[in-house]
Amino acid sequence: MNKIPSFLRQKIAQYTVVIITISTVFTACKENTILPSTLVPAVDNVYTFFTDTTTLVTSNILQDSLLTGGILGSNRVSNSTTFYHALGAITSDPIFGKTHASFHVEVLPPKPNFAFETNATGTTRTIDSIVLSIPYKGVYGDTLSGSSQTFKVFRSLKSFPRDSAQYDFTKDSVEHSLLLASQTINFKIFATDSPLVGNVKLQPQLRFKLASWFADSLQAQVDAGINGAANDYTKYLEWWKGFAIEADSNNGSALGFFDTYNTRMHIYYRYTNSSNVADTAVDIFSFDPTYCNRFNTISRNYNGTIAKNHLNTTNVNGDSVLFVQTEPGMATILSFPNLANFENVVVNKAELVFTAVSPYYNWIDTALYGITPRLQLIASDKNGLDAVLQEYPVFGSNFVDGKRSVLSENGNNYIQYHFVISQTIQKLISQKNTTFRLKIMGLNTGRPASYRVLLRGSASQSSVFKPKLNLIYTKINK
Repeated sequence: MNKIPSFLRQKIAQYTVVIITISTVFTACKENTILPSTLVPAVDNVYTFFTDTTTLVTSNILQDSLLTGGILGSNRVSNSTTFYHALGAITSDPIFGKTHASFHVEVLPPKPNFAFETNATGTTRTIDSIVLSIPYKGVYGDTLSGSSQTFKVFRSLKSFPRDSAQYDFTKDSVEHSLLLASQTINFKIFATDSPLVGNVKLQPQLRFKLASWFADSLQAQVDAGINGAANDYTKYLEWWKGFAIEADSNNGSALGFFDTYNTRMHIYYRYTNSSNVADTAVDIFSFDPTYCNRFNTISRNYNGTIAKNHLNTTNVNGDSVLFVQTEPGMATILSFPNLANFENVVVNKAELVFTAVSPYYNWIDTALYGITPRLQLIASDKNGLDAVLQEYPVFGSNFVDGKRSVLSENGNNYIQYHFVISQTIQKLISQKNTTFRLKIMGLNTGRPASYRVLLRGSASQSSVFKPKLNLIYTKINK
């Protein structure tokens, strides 16, 4: 299991198209020249040639090292405003099995030395309710059935410093004996189910009314002044290490995505003010990226599924079907066993093409769980050390492509994914690299564990739609 690549993979989605002059392109490619697509010479079979018969070997692997919280290197994912956390369960995916997602999130008072509004002498304060709210950002999975899911809130018992790294496999330590709150929602209607607070209609969100014992405990800490947890942020996080929000693991057909970065805890209370008049107040505790942490725990279970039978098979010729998910989950490893034997040439264009299995094993499966909108490539060596493919920072993600497209042929439509990796292939040929590999997975766009696709693999019986490397090259005169 490799913990390094999650930091690198998340950068691929950040790269935008870069306009580069031809001279810059020439400088970037040390071995030979990489031509822009508009300058690729025509294939004449005298100087310039085309081949799509390069041997590729594709195999299914498990990729479960997604950074979901804290920091790794310079990537502090807990501070990313566009990285959302999954919550829920998919228990009936016929191809990929079960997925469960929960998350940990922390909040802090609005300021150190926090205190409630001052009561008039001889009066008391009454906390009416404390509500934990987390904005809703979207859903993935089967929402047609309208099945409900129940989410529960518990107290986290373990500290997870924001200067450490948390992954999809990081598990919270939870006090399950004391339930703080629960909420049952229906993802079929949740996107339009906006709550009313007073006369204000809010955006869709989880709203957990926390147990009265928590209100009593919090009030005692605040009222203790300098001796209480609200005196400073460090003491508060030592006292209350965070909230663990979990889904019912036995039921569900979808994952919701929630903006834990904007988690808020609203404290509604009544008191008598200094003028001896009954009054109300609301204090808001928030996720503070300077002090707080948050992370997502996501597990996959492939037992009894078709995918399980194709995982880590060690077939010499690769697998016939490739099962590709957005991390964490199944991915594809791609190798080029004979490319080092290729004569030294100028690579004008190198394009990988993958074709989806169509139909899947049944159409309902495709309709409910969709097909990945975009795939990404990761450079990898034999030791499992991953790196951003050099085309992404140089040319941009739109140049590399990987978006879902449709090929119409003989009245049939086929879903395909294309990747332009001329620079990488040029380097492999020139350096005679025999250990280089590529990983293929769903593009990380801040919604982990969403989407999947089945692709034809190198051991497929379909010679037409096997993975191909379309290579246009020019021979070098010796």
